[in-house]
Amino acid sequence: MARVRLGVIQGTGRLYAGPTLVGVGQGYFAEQGLEVEVRQVEGRAGISMLAAGELDVAPLGPGFYFYSDWSPERPMVMVADQGQMRQGRGSGAIVARPALVESGALKDFADLRGKRIGISRDRGDHDWLTFAAALRRGGLTFEDVELVTTDFGDARHKALAAGTIDVSTVGRLSSIMEGRDAGAFVAWKPEYEVQPGRQQFAVMFSHRFRTEQPDDARRYVLAYLQGARDYYGAFEQGVNRDAVVGVLAGQTGYEPNAIANEMVPTGVEPNGRLNLDGIAADLDWLQEQRLVSPTITIEKIVDPSYLEQALAELGPYPGKTVPIR
Repeated sequence: MARVRLGVIQGTGRLYAGPTLVGVGQGYFAEQGLEVEVRQVEGRAGISMLAAGELDVAPLGPGFYFYSDWSPERPMVMVADQGQMRQGRGSGAIVARPALVESGALKDFADLRGKRIGISRDRGDHDWLTFAAALRRGGLTFEDVELVTTDFGDARHKALAAGTIDVSTVGRLSSIMEGRDAGAFVAWKPEYEVQPGRQQFAVMFSHRFRTEQPDDARRYVLAYLQGARDYYGAFEQGVNRDAVVGVLAGQTGYEPNAIANEMVPTGVEPNGRLNLDGIAADLDWLQEQRLVSPTITIEKIVDPSYLEQALAELGPYPGKTVPIR
């Protein structure tokens, strides 16, 4: 068995790797002669580990840290979809102080004018991309709001509860539910409404994996696509849903009832195709802000060859699929 070091987001973020973990639990990787070693990582650290070759594969977000750690000498690449934003899929949201929403002071994107936005200290982090899109939809820019540096997680919950910020982003369903139940904030705009079709997560390969284990890399995508299709069939079409929920429970440690009733499924594309337009839009903004190298192009960061080989063997997903965008 060939070993593959897989990095997934730690804690509740493990659910973001659902399509991959279904493939692990269903034994598809083992059938391809691959022993997948699952490691929990913090998202930003996972990208750095992938760039350094300390991980072989990671289903993570193709954002600022991917580009800042990307090297033309040892390039990481995206090889398949692992989640796109569409109606009812993806758990992230812009959240707001309840009083603003209840009073009608915050109805649509144009109402962000003058509001205090809690945002990451790292310009270019994913919440910057979310708010850049939200402001653009309201005919606004960052010049029209007050930016307040606020860490992710509990710091944002407390700042919203204290009224020191008006809006922010929260990425995990568990955090959104905790904040709502505590009265600290309400979910205002789901991220799929802000940026429909955005590539939220992608299957990424390290340079070492694809150059030193090319056949393993090919077999990895074949196995991954089988798991992604099981995930898609379960949550979009109800095919073997209980069985897939059980597999996810076994892989993540969450109770089956919580997964079945509370998890917002990932908007996975059953043929594994990335939204290249969505990736390009985020990359363009980061380059316009001079945050990442202008020499990085889609052709350098996406390698579709593994997916095309997998599709040649498996064929297209049978039947009608749910449009991503």
